[in-house]
Amino acid sequence: MKSGFIAIIGRPNAGKSTLLNALLGTQVSIVTPKAQTTRERVLGILTEAGEQIIFIDTPGIHKARAGGINEFMVSEASEALEDPSAIWYLVDPSSRLDHEGEVLRLLERSDRATPIFMLMSKWDLKGYRYSLEQAEKLEGEVKAALLAMGFTKLETARISSEKGKGTDELLAKAKACLPEHPFYYPDEEQLSDRPTKFFVAEKVREQLFHQLGDELPYSCAVEIEKFNETAKPPRIEAVIHVERDSQKGMVIGKGGQKIKEIGTQARAAVEEFLGHPVFLGLKVNVLKDWTRDAENLKKLGYLLPDRKGARK
Repeated sequence: MKSGFIAIIGRPNAGKSTLLNALLGTQVSIVTPKAQTTRERVLGILTEAGEQIIFIDTPGIHKARAGGINEFMVSEASEALEDPSAIWYLVDPSSRLDHEGEVLRLLERSDRATPIFMLMSKWDLKGYRYSLEQAEKLEGEVKAALLAMGFTKLETARISSEKGKGTDELLAKAKACLPEHPFYYPDEEQLSDRPTKFFVAEKVREQLFHQLGDELPYSCAVEIEKFNETAKPPRIEAVIHVERDSQKGMVIGKGGQKIKEIGTQARAAVEEFLGHPVFLGLKVNVLKDWTRDAENLKKLGYLLPDRKGARK
């Protein structure tokens, strides 16, 4: 048996969650066109032929102010780099070397003996916002930066998760990095370490990104208040937390139309995920300045690191 962890890191919207979902053949991490959709580490488990890879999908790495939700997100990515079997570093071809600075600074804390795969994602996407010359220049610059940092076990690849370009080869190389170890998750059908309630909340949050404006979804958090699986159909009650009274009205919409549409689309996504009908009830609550308030963050399960890196 071989089993190990692959940390998937990169800037916001680099394609980390899309790659994970493509490899697992199902949506473990939510994906939207907006950056910083992923807030928490999500494990995706792939078990086949005596080998188990536990992928760690992480929030996008960015410069974050101390004491808020953004610090929590970056700390989630940082913890994923503590002792993986390999690191997959996804780079959007439209990025620039200076934009990759926060990722490179985080990688400076990693063990230089860890194999690292620098992956140019979204390769060959028609109409995407980069030129081949620009992408190749960036590829060389990031590779040179990693080599200068001492990462000698470095490989580069160009992939397109949506088209399946390069993913089979990448998966084969990842398996070669796995140490001999019993499976961390004995159930070979298990796809993630997260409970069902987590995925239900994420399906609701995904619709907030799809149905609301550019900034509002970042001020929203979803909490599952009740989940009665014995009811027919199962009854789910969820709360959408916002930071201000004005945001509550925007989520509800005129005559309740916006929250109704969010609920309809989220219920369909939850039913597809669970494979059966459900009742989904939504309400909106104001949790003042929750993205910056340590106690409110803790209430929602976002534990900030202290100065020593421990969660508090």
